[in-house]
This record gives sequence, structure tokens and C-alpha cells, in this order.
Amino acid sequence: MDRAVVVLDIGKTRSKASLWSPRGERLAERDYLNAAWTDAGPAQLDIAGIDAWLRRTLGELAALADIGAVVPVGHGAAAVLMDGERPLAALDYEAEPPAALAAAYDALRDPFEATLSPRLPGGLNLGLQLYWLEMLYPHRWPRAGQALLWPQFWAWRLSGERACEATSLGCHTDLWRPLDRRFSDLAQRRGWAGRLGPLRRAADVLGPIRPELAAATGLPRDCVVHCGLHDSNAALHAARGFPELAGAPFAVVSTGTWFVSMAAGGAGPAAYDPAEDMLANVDVEGRPVATARFMGGRDYEAWMGQGLGAASDAARLAEAAALHDWRAAPPPLRAARAALELARRSVRALELIAAEGPV
Repeated sequence: MDRAVVVLDIGKTRSKASLWSPRGERLAERDYLNAAWTDAGPAQLDIAGIDAWLRRTLGELAALADIGAVVPVGHGAAAVLMDGERPLAALDYEAEPPAALAAAYDALRDPFEATLSPRLPGGLNLGLQLYWLEMLYPHRWPRAGQALLWPQFWAWRLSGERACEATSLGCHTDLWRPLDRRFSDLAQRRGWAGRLGPLRRAADVLGPIRPELAAATGLPRDCVVHCGLHDSNAALHAARGFPELAGAPFAVVSTGTWFVSMAAGGAGPAAYDPAEDMLANVDVEGRPVATARFMGGRDYEAWMGQGLGAASDAARLAEAAALHDWRAAPPPLRAARAALELARRSVRALELIAAEGPV
């Protein structure tokens, strides 16, 4: 019998849960504003807050439908260091590592041509986070530590089964060689490749929901948890389901904290330029996908300030485009100009990756 599905999307800024009918109708949505925190060290992700919200939310959704599956989706550049069955640390990728540590890490990375993973600010290269964790937890991580990629941490939290998966491994981590479909030399030399869980496909069922979670939330005991995947690659995979895109090149612009432009099919760029934040993501089939990004959602939030949430005045786009001191304009005009800026930058990103076909 067909049953409802919960998509759990743990983003950088917000966590979302949506309930879908067997016919693809969205039945309900819940969201939560994540709170980064620090405990006399680098900023970390809001595991405890998200976990408490998730329990409440699953209970609310279980009361609305017969749920047969949960699919976790998560942002990139995040992993959780595990102390046995206890989460020990999950660094926020905006935390700035010590300069000496970053310099030492730079000497260890595989060449860009092998990983197609550019060197990025802060902890946006997951390999740097793992190296930093080695220094922060010398008695735990180097000797016997395990870690879980962000979507698979939540799959583990729900099912108790460990795994890793290619879309998160191939998301500017320095841990994956997408052309060779294998772990990077860095990940293998430092022993990280064997500590992230068995490699599984995004669609794989890891197991049923934990019995104690089923009892606490009202989810059916036979509700299954899928391995899950990286959020922008989930958007790409969903777009491939549109019949009109079958077999033809197209592009996806996945928006949120980041605006991530990906080219599916076509000839692709002549070369990847790491200075332009170009990289290869990895799709659910393990194939490299030309990608260019910028932090559009974060910029939009800064531009709008107290006017965040204002509807853009589409009828006055020409006036908005002509504004010089546009950050002092009324919120609707400012929103229109901000939208134009994001569109301009998105077009530039699509040009960089030589995108073809519909967007």
C-alpha cells in the first residue's frame, strides 16, 4: 500500500520537514531556525536543538498520515564526530580555523585537478574540519574516532545505521576524486575514508526507524529511513524527474543560504576555475556535475536588513535597476533590486559552467 513520505531537509540556516502524499501532494510543512553555538571553542552546529525539534515534528506529522519512509537531506561541508553512540562535535563551516593549522592542511590536499574541490574560506572544505578535529580531540579522533556526514548523521539518528554517500563526499570536501569515483589520497592517508561509514547509494534503505523513536513519535515501526543526500544534489535529482527534461541538457539553480548553479548534460566548461568558486559536485549516480556558487541567501539577508520578507515590486523593476543608493530605498524597491542582483550573479554562474537548455 502506498504511504506518505517525510523529507527532512537540515539546511545551514533552517531545518525543514515536509510531508508528502503517495501522489506527490505536500500535506504539511514544519521548520526551525537553527542556532549555532560555541562552548569555549569553534562554533558548532545545533545538533541538540534540531534533534528536539525533529522529535516534536515527527510526532506532529505522524498524527496526520501513515508515514512509510523518511528521506534525510542536508547541507554540505558538515560532519559529526562521534564518541561511540554520542555526537561529540559538529563544526560550523563558518568557523575560522587557526592560520597555522590551515597552512599545514593546505600542504596535505590532493591537487585541484584531481578533486575539483577548490580551497574555500573557513571550514568549507570538510577535510580541513576533520584535520581540525584531530587537533581538538587528539585522544579521540586520530586513534579511534568515527564521523558521519551531515545527511547521514540524521539517517543514523533515525535508524541507528551508519553510512556515507557520494553526493556529500563530492561536495567541495577534498575527500573525493569524482573522475575516479574514489576517496582522495588525503582521505586514505589519514584514515578518514574508513571512518565515515560504508559507502551507500542515496536511495538505499538503511533500516527501520529506531524502536524508541517510533514509540516516542507515533511513527509506524516499519517506517524506513533512506540513506539521504546533499541538498543541492537533491534539487538536481528532482529536476531530472520532469518528463520535459528527459535526455536533454538543463541547469538547476538551487537557492538558500547558497545559490548553487549546476549544469546537467551538455559539453560542460572548458576548464574549472577555482578562483571563481567553480567545482564539481557529484550526483546520485556518482557523476561529476559542473557547479558554480555564491552566497546569495546570506547576501540577500544583509541587503534587506529589517525589510527582510518584503515582496519585490516587479512592476517597478526598471526603477529599481536605475537606483544608485538602492540599499536606502523602500523595502519593496530594495527587494526588487536585490532580486536583480541575484539574477545577474546567477546568469554569470550559469555562463561559467557553460549551462545549456532550460534553467
